[in-house]
Amino acid sequence: MVRTLKILLFHPWIKSKGGAERLIYEYIKRSKHKFMVLSWIYIKEKSLSFDKIVSIFPKSFERISRAFLFRSLIFIPGSFLTISNDFDLILISTSGIAELTLLRNTFDCPVVAYVHTPLRAAYFWDIKWNLKYRFKNWFVKEFYKFALHIYNKLEKKAWKKIDFAIFNSYLSRKRALDKGLIEEERTKVIYPGVDLENLYYDEPEDYFLYIARFGMAKRQNILIKAFARFAKKYKDYKLILAGGLENKKYFLHLLKLVKKYKLQNKVRLFYNLPYQKIIELYAKSLAFVHVPFMEDFGIAPLEAAAAGKYIINVYPAGNYEILKDFPGVYWIKERFYEEKMVEEVYKALEYFVKNQDELIEKGKENRKKIKELDLSWDRFAKEMDKTLEEVANNS
Repeated sequence: MVRTLKILLFHPWIKSKGGAERLIYEYIKRSKHKFMVLSWIYIKEKSLSFDKIVSIFPKSFERISRAFLFRSLIFIPGSFLTISNDFDLILISTSGIAELTLLRNTFDCPVVAYVHTPLRAAYFWDIKWNLKYRFKNWFVKEFYKFALHIYNKLEKKAWKKIDFAIFNSYLSRKRALDKGLIEEERTKVIYPGVDLENLYYDEPEDYFLYIARFGMAKRQNILIKAFARFAKKYKDYKLILAGGLENKKYFLHLLKLVKKYKLQNKVRLFYNLPYQKIIELYAKSLAFVHVPFMEDFGIAPLEAAAAGKYIINVYPAGNYEILKDFPGVYWIKERFYEEKMVEEVYKALEYFVKNQDELIEKGKENRKKIKELDLSWDRFAKEMDKTLEEVANNS
């Protein structure tokens, strides 16, 4: 008989109903084990509801947690937190910051990380991309380089205290292996669950759709530029961009792009829509376009597949591992330079409209294909429970 484990789950900030927060919420709800959740920041009214949760800092720290460069500073006081040893297992839910709390703690029980991604800002291609596109100011660039130097040293020390790591995709695992953070035999890939039951197909209207948080790495700007060129030749189509408002400054920049290219009647931007409206947008879209910079997993294309839509997608990406053999996907190989990506996206849009009737039918086949897979949260919880039990029993 499998014993019930007492698990301390640490997630650095719970404040926005984001994908990582959804994952730990759905897992705890289904797991057979007992959890205490620990977080640096927990804002109940903006996030999912957890029963047993302890937060360390006041709500006023939320602004720090949203800052791209400075949010990692919160680990300095956070790392002085002493975590009790009264648990069978420590589970760290991390996107590259949470493991730093391990620096000053030693445990008598195994430490497991569920890795949504190793810190993207400290990975080779992301560093190159950030220095070219995200940071324009000389001082900020130099501070970024200095912060990377410190972070990389701390990261390696923290990872030495991780006994086993579970990744959300092989792409995420590759990033950790590339940096030498852990040996492959102490890792496993368990894909997150995806809520696909409510997605449905409806007769397509005249718009392309992109669902993603409004942030630089999602590259809505590239899609707008490609669509501006496309709309000059193909005048009967529209573009809808929808997602959470992660970066207000970037969102305003997108609005300026729409105005610059005189697309006010062609391109619509919506933020923080209710999920039922998102489902409706999927159902009635002509095709789905997904252009983020090397997405670690990416749920939106899976949702588009469940809605029976043709997908224009970029690889490498975590969802490529699931969708690579789907019939209704146009794959764009990642191009580092924006001008080249704009060209590739334009060619994909043009290819779709030239073959529209055939590709709409191929999109419908995506719906059949994804139903053959088990991407449920129940499957995820069972795989997680089994893996954590094995780690605890072998420690």
